[in-house]
Amino acid sequence: MGKKGFDTKQKMIEVMASLLEGSGYEATGLTELGKETGTPKGSLYFHFPGGKDELTSLAIEYSGKQLNDFFLTVFGKCETPSQAIKQVFHALENRIVSSDFKKGCPIATTAMETAGKSVVVAKACQDAYNLWLKTFESYLVSNGYTPRIAKNLSFSILSLWEGALLLSKLQKSPEPLRMAEKTAESLLKQN
Repeated sequence: MGKKGFDTKQKMIEVMASLLEGSGYEATGLTELGKETGTPKGSLYFHFPGGKDELTSLAIEYSGKQLNDFFLTVFGKCETPSQAIKQVFHALENRIVSSDFKKGCPIATTAMETAGKSVVVAKACQDAYNLWLKTFESYLVSNGYTPRIAKNLSFSILSLWEGALLLSKLQKSPEPLRMAEKTAESLLKQN
């Protein structure tokens, strides 16, 4: 595949990632993707022989890596885990508020819609969550937490974050994220 083909494929992955975050798997159609990317529907099957599921799994992988890179950047700049978690929650709040509460977690809606339906997509979602958990765990261990506590904290913080994003979207308010941030900071200080 030449550069133009690679660029088209990458654009389709990135646009699909954005559509999935805003609308989820079920509501994201291939016609909409074609309009957003300026490519005919046939291009989808040329670049993604596995169809919508293949494209979706690659879009989820892309979103997962993008957010993980953000976490790594934040962790590299902060002196303490408390500062890092505060920055992560603030960025999530800015993201959801600036999108008028349309965006939140880039994979949560798709994960819920495809669990038990599409093995390929569900695995991509699971892999993204596992990547984030491992990144958080490694960061916490490097800051003096035991591996067991780091693992528990990572699951707890990710659960707080996901639940708060959902409630913030439903309530059209950043308040759930702010409360979850305070709880996450308390968890970090207790251990």
